[in-house]
Amino acid sequence: MDIQHERVMAMVKRLILVLVLVSFLAAAAEAVPVYRGKRGRSCLRHCLLSSRLTSDKLATYETYGYPVHRIRVNGYGRVLEHWTYYEIGREFIFDEDSKLVKVNKFWPEDKRERFNRR
Repeated sequence: MDIQHERVMAMVKRLILVLVLVSFLAAAAEAVPVYRGKRGRSCLRHCLLSSRLTSDKLATYETYGYPVHRIRVNGYGRVLEHWTYYEIGREFIFDEDSKLVKVNKFWPEDKRERFNRR
């Protein structure tokens, strides 16, 4: 009886060990790579921004991508957020409810031209 009981307990321990190892392997397979430094912060910003957008901001983000500049202006009792896309020559202005208020158009600028000016 004792030998049979020990065998059953050994099998249960092995089964638990196998289940724990399988769960670790499954969790590792679904893991997202975490980048460090500038690339990691950029990836995190993009993921967080896209997960929190609603309404017109979400539609603009899906159409044009991540904006070059996002400026939040808090003045005169209201909050406005300006998204600037130099390559297409557009600035989108949103209110605090993520509704598009205004679109400013300007001459498109190449990224290289913007940084190589002297």
